[in-house]
Amino acid sequence: MSYKMLAVDMDDTLLSDDLTISKENQDAIQKAIEKGVRVVLCSGRSSSSLNPYLKQLNLKGDNQYGISYNGAIIFNTKTLEPIVQENVSIEYAKYLFEYAKKEKIHVQTYHKDALFVEKANCYTERYKKLTGVAPVEVGDLTKWIKEDAIKVLFQDEHEKLVKIQEKLRPWVNGKLHMFFSKPFYLEFTSIYANKGLAVRRLGEILGIKREEIICIGDSFNDLYMIEEAGLGVAVANAHPDIKKKADYVTTNNNNEGAVKEVIEKFIF
Repeated sequence: MSYKMLAVDMDDTLLSDDLTISKENQDAIQKAIEKGVRVVLCSGRSSSSLNPYLKQLNLKGDNQYGISYNGAIIFNTKTLEPIVQENVSIEYAKYLFEYAKKEKIHVQTYHKDALFVEKANCYTERYKKLTGVAPVEVGDLTKWIKEDAIKVLFQDEHEKLVKIQEKLRPWVNGKLHMFFSKPFYLEFTSIYANKGLAVRRLGEILGIKREEIICIGDSFNDLYMIEEAGLGVAVANAHPDIKKKADYVTTNNNNEGAVKEVIEKFIF
C-alpha cells in the first residue's frame, strides 16, 4: 500500500516527555514529506499551540493543513484560519459549566483560539505549562458565554473524572463526544467533531482514500482516528485499550522515535 497521508497525535506520541520533537522523528517526517506524503498534526491542542511545531517541521506552506481541538477544527497551517469548524452549542456548553460548578470540577472552554476560565488556579497553571497557552479569566462562564464553544474540558483527578464520565454518559449520548485525552482531562466536542471525523473530512477534501491514511496516537481521543485509518497505529506507551484496537503497535515509545519507526516501516 502506498500511503498518502500521515496523521500524527502530538502529546505522548510525536512529542517526547519534555514536549520536544526528537531529531530522529523530525528527520523521518521530512523524508516522508519529500516523498509526497501529507503529514498532518492532529491534536487536542489549540491551533496556535501547534504553530511552533508546524514551523519546526516545515508544515506551514501553501495548501497544508492541521487538525486541532481534538477534531473540532481543520485549519490552514499557513494562516491558522479554520477551513472546517464544528462547535459545542451554547446550550450544551452552559449545561457543562453548571454541572462542573455543582461537582466542584475545574472547567475551561475555547473561543477564537483562546482559552477561557472562571478563575486561574493550579489546574490552569498545569495546562499552561503543557501547552504554552495562558488562560483568560472571565468569571462565571455561564454568564460570559454568548456564542457556541469550540470545546469544553474538565480537569481533575482521574478517579473523580471517571465517576463524572459515568454520570454524564446518559446525557451526553447523541449530543456530544466525551473522552479522555489525558488521565486528568475529560473533554467534550461536538457530535460532528472528533479526530477520526476530521481525518476523514480532510481526506475527502484532499482526495485521499481511507486506505491511504496512517493515523498514530496513544489515548482515547486518538481512538477515533486509529479506527478510521487505513492503518491505525498505537505507540508503545499507549493505553492498553488503545493498543487492542490498533492495526500495529510500535516497539518504540514516544521518547524513542515511535513516529520514525512507523515512517520507516510503512512509508519507505
